Amino acid sequence: MNTYEIVVNSEVVERIEQQGRSNSAMSYIIMDRVYHLTAASKAFVEVFNRTTGCIYRV
Repeated sequence: MNTYEIVVNSEVVERIEQQGRSNSAMSYIIMDRVYHLTAASKAFVEVFNRTTGCIYRV
């Protein structure tokens, strides 16, 4: 199961587990969270995939 951490200013603000959701559904959930956090914090938002170790910067 994939776990994604959303990081703002080097601090994990949210942790989302896939919990049987499809990759497509997870994409929409993560995009929604990142959009709102970017608008609210005016900072870079990073998404870290705990399973693969990949980090995505927005």
